[in-house]
Amino acid sequence: MSASSKKWFWSLIILAAVVFIVVGVLSDTSWTERFQTIISSHQQADNDDDDDELQHSGDVNRPLIVKLDDETAPYTGIQTLKLTKSLLFPEFKAYAEVVDIRDLIQWRSRLNQLRSAVTIAKVTENADRLEWERLKKLAKGTGSVASKNVIYAETSWREAKANLDSAEFQLEDAKTELIQSWGESIASWVMDKSSKELERLINRHDTLLMVTLPIESSLPANVNVIRVSRAGDRASARKAYFVSPAYISAKQIQGETYYFRIATGKLRLGMRLDAWIPENSEPDSGFHIPDEAIVWYSGQPWAYIQLDETSYKRIPLSDGKLVAGGIFIQDEFEEGNRLVISGAQMLLSEEFRWQIHDEDDDD
Repeated sequence: MSASSKKWFWSLIILAAVVFIVVGVLSDTSWTERFQTIISSHQQADNDDDDDELQHSGDVNRPLIVKLDDETAPYTGIQTLKLTKSLLFPEFKAYAEVVDIRDLIQWRSRLNQLRSAVTIAKVTENADRLEWERLKKLAKGTGSVASKNVIYAETSWREAKANLDSAEFQLEDAKTELIQSWGESIASWVMDKSSKELERLINRHDTLLMVTLPIESSLPANVNVIRVSRAGDRASARKAYFVSPAYISAKQIQGETYYFRIATGKLRLGMRLDAWIPENSEPDSGFHIPDEAIVWYSGQPWAYIQLDETSYKRIPLSDGKLVAGGIFIQDEFEEGNRLVISGAQMLLSEEFRWQIHDEDDDD
């Protein structure tokens, strides 16, 4: 530091000290009192911060209760429902597709042709066998038939027998191929000439579905009925009945596949559907909260129960499970609670109106 810089530095120090002393002399407050005042100001600021934190904590833990005026309560139109426990069988979601059954019709036609070929081969074989046996008897009895004719007849019968065996082998191979492609249950429909199940599919009274499960899921052994619907609408889902495992997989999802049948209704070829599969487990016990009782606040579902004639409490439903027509929840409620099913949105508005009044009163 140069000499001139040092000179200016010490000049500023001296000037500041003079000002500090002059202010102390002119002021009626002692240095000790002034120091204590500074300390008190800092403590008061800290206390204010603590009060703010306590007030914020109180807002978070504020009881979610709204109380209506005695005069207005009877005219709010609030309706309640007495809660009772119910059982919910857990489900998982899968996907289904309407199956094209034209291949089954072609299989039926192919099998009919092979059966006809077997029938013709049997008739030919039987005729040639009878002719051969007749000539053998004549040759042994009277000797009026040349041995070469007997040989020709035997050859003809053996050829017919080979044709019959070939026709039967082709029929059996076709049946095996059909079973490998469609499974035993559906194959039996095709192979049975009087199958009512196949006729219902052909006449579009029923529709065949292929259901694909998620990769990590399997179909429980005792599940014979599932629910399916379009556009993911579980509330309108209809029953579909188990047919058999499917031996082909979907291209998009490499999960287990199964065939189910369902009444056709408005289903069309190639439609993709949502399916709900019951899980093989004990049912859950809890409460079904209908859609009309649910209100949404801060991205979470809630419902109100009635405490007395004018008081209502908001209950969280975030731990519940979305089901058809509402939310199923195992905790938070008790049997006999009066659930608000009409007027919940009004209660939510009223609750926050009262909170605003309380904050104004505190001010």
